[in-house]
Formats: sequence, C-alpha cells, structure tokens
Amino acid sequence: MAQPLAFIDLEIGKNGQIIDIGCLKADGQQYHGRSVQDLYKFLQGTEFLCGHNIIYHDLKYLRIDSSVQLIDTLFFSPLLFPAKPYHRLVKDYKLDPENSNNPLTDSIKAKELFEDEMSKFDQLDRELQDIFFHLLHDKPGFSGFFSYRRHKPKSSNLKEAIAQAYSGTICSNAKLDQLIFEFPIELAYALALTRVNDVSSILPPWVMKSYPNVQKCFRVLRSTPCLTGCDWCQSKLEPVAALKRWFGYPGFRSFDGEPLQEKAVRAAINNESLLAVFPTGGGKSITFQLPALIAGENERGLTVVISPLQSLMKGPGR
Repeated sequence: MAQPLAFIDLEIGKNGQIIDIGCLKADGQQYHGRSVQDLYKFLQGTEFLCGHNIIYHDLKYLRIDSSVQLIDTLFFSPLLFPAKPYHRLVKDYKLDPENSNNPLTDSIKAKELFEDEMSKFDQLDRELQDIFFHLLHDKPGFSGFFSYRRHKPKSSNLKEAIAQAYSGTICSNAKLDQLIFEFPIELAYALALTRVNDVSSILPPWVMKSYPNVQKCFRVLRSTPCLTGCDWCQSKLEPVAALKRWFGYPGFRSFDGEPLQEKAVRAAINNESLLAVFPTGGGKSITFQLPALIAGENERGLTVVISPLQSLMKGPGR
C-alpha cells in the first residue's frame, strides 16, 4: 500500500518571502497558491514530503512537522545517475516566458525525477542497494527515501560488502572503517562514481562544495599505494606500468645511474611534496604529466599544472 507522499516547490522573492507555492500529492491532488496556512491544511496526513533541493532551500521557509519524513531528489541524483550527462530536474517549460518559475510544474518535475530514481535504485545490484542503505539510511535528505521504500538490507557487514562489490576497482587495503565512520555520505558518492568507466564523468560542483571530503575518499580508495601492493595498486599506481599504459614507453630514463624520473613520479603518486631538479632535456614534463593523468583517472578530479616558460626573443616582432 502506497504511503501518503507529496511533492513541493517554493518560489522565494528577493526579500526572502514566499511568493508562490506548488504542491502535488501522489494521488494527483494539487495545491497552487501563496498561503502557507492553506499549504499546511493541504499537507495534513502526509507522511513523506519530497522536493528537489528541499533540504537546503525549501525547508528553511516552512515549519514542517517533525513526523513528516523528507526526501531530497537532489541528493540522490548524482548517487543514482553518476554517469555523464547527469540526470537533473529538467525545466523545459521555462523556455516559455509566460510559464517561468512555476512551482507547481516544478513539483510535477520533482515527482517524475523521484520515480526515475526509484526505478534506478531497483536496477542496482542488491549488494549495492544495501551498501547505500547502511551508509545513508539515517542521514537527513536520504533517510526518507529508504523509509518510503521500506528497504530491509540482507547483508550486515558493510566493510565486507564494499570490499567484495568493489574488488579490483579500489585498493584491497584501503581503510574502509575510517571512511565509513567519518565520511559515510562522501563515501557513498565516491563509490557511486567509481562504478562509471567514463573518466570524463565527475561529481557535480555542488557535491564537491557541500562534501569536500569526497576527494579524500577517492584518495584513500584509489590513490594511496598500499604496502603489500594489491592488484589495484600494482595496475593503477605503479609508475612503470602507468608509463607504458599512458605513453607506451617500457621504462623511465636514468641519469648517471639514477632513476630521477621514476623517483619523482613515485613521490608524486605517494602524495609527497617534492622539488625535482633535472638537467636540460632530462624529461621533466613526463614527471608531472603522468601523476596528473593517474590522479585524474583514479580520483575523477582536475589537476592543474603550472608550467612557466621563458621565451628567447630574437629580432623585432618575435
């Protein structure tokens, strides 16, 4: 039996006042107006309230009864649609200026997105469903989703479930206990994106701004070489293997018997601060290009390389 669910969106004026409200119940009943009191009457009996960005935006303008559970489709969009392009709340009607900023239409769009997210969750492997549940079921914005679904996990050992589900895509010796305890939401987003093979897929900027420790999770899972050298670290974090994979070279150069290039690359992969001084023509470029490529693939992030060059001017106009 479906549980009482409503979808909501607010239009807020420049002075911070509510100027328009749209609300849609799962059974098709609609409210569109400006009266907050009428909205509260309309929502009587509602057990779940869903919106796109309801936690960061709509909630602060409303006094919602604590018994009503919240579902934020914004939070689940990058979790369930991590591949590029991202699934988002499409507002095609805004192409028509006469219908711009219509909160009732946005409520309908939120309903469509929620249904897409429910369907996508159903398509996930059961082990991944349980991983997301254990990480997020008691977190604001996420808990209502799992309550609405009445999700009952089969597995209970979260660390073991992650290690098994992500075998070969993360370091076998990654400190999962620490990430699970300190950064459960960040870990969930990192794990979701890890399953996408397209390296051009990255998390939306709002996720990185709200949860900056997602990058730390990626670094622990996929960019910190372990002492024993597991299969992941050997294939993705070994400098010589990476050199051959990215550039096709069988090995680094040596100078006076010193493997300067390999030492510099290995230090960068180990997240060490370093200053490398090479002779002219010593192959400095590859020592920062290779770690940047490795980090971009493993951490799904952007590496900025600043390379100052000095030009020799010869003759006028050159």
